[in-house]
Amino acid sequence: MKSADWMMRYERLALWAEGMWKERHGEQAYQLLWASESCGNQLAQHRLKPRRRLRGKSHFVGVERLPCDEVITISEYVVPGRTAMLGESVGAFAFKFEHPDGDYEVLFVSSYFRDDDPNIVAIALVPSDQLDSWVHFESLCNEVVRRPSRRQDVYIIGGTNAYFKPTVEWDEVILPTHIKEDLRSDMEAFFTDGVSIYQELNLAPFRKLLLVGPPGTGKTMLCAAMAKLALKKKRVVVYVSGADDDGASFHKIHHALNVVANAGYPVLLIVEEIDVYLRKDDKARILNVLDGLESPNNARGALLLATTNYPEVIDERIAKRPGRMDRILVIPPIQDEELATQMLKHYMGPQWQENHAEIVPYLVDQTGAFVREIALHARMLAAHNQQREVDLATLKQSVGSLSSQINTGDDLMPRRAMGFGKKAKGNGFGIPDMERTRPVVEGEGEGDED
Repeated sequence: MKSADWMMRYERLALWAEGMWKERHGEQAYQLLWASESCGNQLAQHRLKPRRRLRGKSHFVGVERLPCDEVITISEYVVPGRTAMLGESVGAFAFKFEHPDGDYEVLFVSSYFRDDDPNIVAIALVPSDQLDSWVHFESLCNEVVRRPSRRQDVYIIGGTNAYFKPTVEWDEVILPTHIKEDLRSDMEAFFTDGVSIYQELNLAPFRKLLLVGPPGTGKTMLCAAMAKLALKKKRVVVYVSGADDDGASFHKIHHALNVVANAGYPVLLIVEEIDVYLRKDDKARILNVLDGLESPNNARGALLLATTNYPEVIDERIAKRPGRMDRILVIPPIQDEELATQMLKHYMGPQWQENHAEIVPYLVDQTGAFVREIALHARMLAAHNQQREVDLATLKQSVGSLSSQINTGDDLMPRRAMGFGKKAKGNGFGIPDMERTRPVVEGEGEGDED
C-alpha cells in the first residue's frame, strides 16, 4: 500500500470518502466516480432548488457540508447580478435525494490538485442503482454554473477579470457607413427573424461573422460597440480572452460554447484574433464547431463575431467553404479624405484647427490606429513644449516621427502578407511606406523628442 505522502491528491480524497461512506452507510454498494467541480459550486447549490425532479424518479432534497481532514473548505465569490455570492468552492458535501424506493445520498469531495495548479479534482460516491439520476443532477449543476446572467456587462471566458463594461458608443466608431450598417443590420436581422429561419431548416441558430483587416483598422472598437448595442437589447455578450496563463487555448472556445448553449438568452460571442486559436491540433475541432456538429444549440440564437489580422493563417477549409463562416467582412484602412478628416477631428478633439486638414491627404490608406497615435503624439509634443494648442508644425512633426518609427519597424519585424493568399503592398503592418509613397511633409523629423 502506498505511503500517504506519496499518494496522488485524488487517491487521498477517495480513501477519505470511502471511509466516510462506510461510517454513514455501512456495506451499501456504491460507484466511485470522477465528478464535475460544478457540483461543489455554491452558485449551483443556490440555484438548484429542493424538490427538483431528476431522471429515475429521484428528487433533489438538499446538501449538507461535511467536515473533512483532507480539504480546507474555501470559496471564490461572484457577482452574477447586483449581489455578491459564493461561487466556485472546494470541500466535502453530502447531496441528499428522495426516491420512491428509499432516500439516498451521494458523497462528494473536491480539492485543488496541487498548490501551483488552479484546476480542481473532484470525486463522488454514488449508490450503484442511482447512477442515471446523479448524471442528470451533475449536468444540471454544470448548466446553472455556466449560465451567464443577463446584465449590462460582458461575460469573460479566460482573462484576469470575470466581466467588463464596454464603453464604445456606436457613433464613436469611424468607419465607412455601409460597413457599420451592414454589420449592425446583419445582427439585428438574425436575432429578429433569422433564428426562426434556422430552426425551420432544422439547423442550430448559430451565425458566424468574420471581420478581416490589418491591425489598427478598428476591428476591436467595432466589436466593443457591437457588444454595447447587444447589451442594450438585453442580450448576453460573451468574450473569449487569451489574457491569462492559458493563453489562446481551444478549451476556452469549448467553455464559451457551453456557456452560449446554456445561456437561455440571445448571445453575442466575440473571439478576437481567432487565428491564434487555430493550432494544428485544434483545427479539426474548430471545423466541427463551425460545421454545426458541435455548434451551440441556443434556441434564442447565438451570433459569433470573430476577427483576424492575418486571414491567410485561417485554413481555406474555414475561410472559403460556405457555412463555416457565414460572412467575411473586410475592414479596410482609411479609404478617402472625408473619413480621414472625420477621424483626425475626433482624435484632436478641442485641439482641432482648420489648417490641420493640410495633412489629411497623407492619412488616406493609413489605419485608424495610426491617426489616433498622430493626434496623441502631437498633443503630447505640444504639452512638452508648453504650447497651449497644437499648431500645424507640431502635427506635421508628429506625422514625420511616427512614419519613421513605422518604417524602422518594417525593417525589424518579420513580414506577413495580408489577404487571402495575396501579397500585401507596403510594410508588414498593412501600412504603406510613407517615405516612398508620398512627398516629404514640411517640417517632419525636425525637433523630435524621441
